Amino acid sequence: MEYFENRERAESFGEVAHDYDAFRPKYPVALISAIMQAAAIGTDSRTDSSTSDRTSDAPRLLDVGSGTGILAAQLRSAGAEVLAVEPDDEMAAVARSKGLDVDVSTFEDWDPHGRTFDLVSFGQSFHWVDPLVALPKVRTVLRPGGILALAWNDIEPISELKTRLDAIAGRFHADGTTASLGSLACRGTAANPAAGANSTTAATVRKAEPVEHPALTQLRDAGFTPNEATFVENLRYSRHEWLSMVFTYSAQLTMDPVKRAVMREEMSAEIPNDGLDARNEALLVLAGV
Repeated sequence: MEYFENRERAESFGEVAHDYDAFRPKYPVALISAIMQAAAIGTDSRTDSSTSDRTSDAPRLLDVGSGTGILAAQLRSAGAEVLAVEPDDEMAAVARSKGLDVDVSTFEDWDPHGRTFDLVSFGQSFHWVDPLVALPKVRTVLRPGGILALAWNDIEPISELKTRLDAIAGRFHADGTTASLGSLACRGTAANPAAGANSTTAATVRKAEPVEHPALTQLRDAGFTPNEATFVENLRYSRHEWLSMVFTYSAQLTMDPVKRAVMREEMSAEIPNDGLDARNEALLVLAGV
């Protein structure tokens, strides 16, 4: 089953919207700068006819599956004019509380009403749309020269603590439905304890030849020309912050509540009182038409 077909997981985030916004990470500053530079390409290539509905020279961005507006707010702060599309009412309400303009809809059902954009972004959300529907639709809302940006954060502990947390997650997610949705997992690695992965699988895959990100094939098949880049940053988490982030992922949200509580207790017992160091290897895929 593809991620977008698992609607229980796809629709599980609203119940923890405020925790999601508080504990999910922002994107690295360098990744935001790369998106804004790509948006500027779309801005520079505007034709006279494509600017008739504009009220400013700021890049106009569409952020799809915006959630609580984490990526959208960062892009707006960087100088973009942003419209968010988000299917969950609770998530959209948090985004609106930041002053973001949000259309509540799935992207597949969303009506652009003739609006077009310099860049369309998906932050931690591309796996929740049907690419056979979404990618042709993206082409229709991008201005000539516009860019598609797909971003994922992928955060792991630094140290042998990762192995112990992976082992706990693997026992609670033995069905294999918990692979990370970040840069490593999209290459075939199940390595992120925030999504409940198995460290043995991760170690095996990392020794093998790298696997191409599956979105790249989907993008090429839809007529896009993709390029990928990774942005690395070191982070520090308290025990509470780490666990709160881990339990905003759909694999945990859709668990039996008792099992979820036990899993959290076991993970908590492994994390030192002073917290843990982690590394984010954030992935950005930029694709032109």
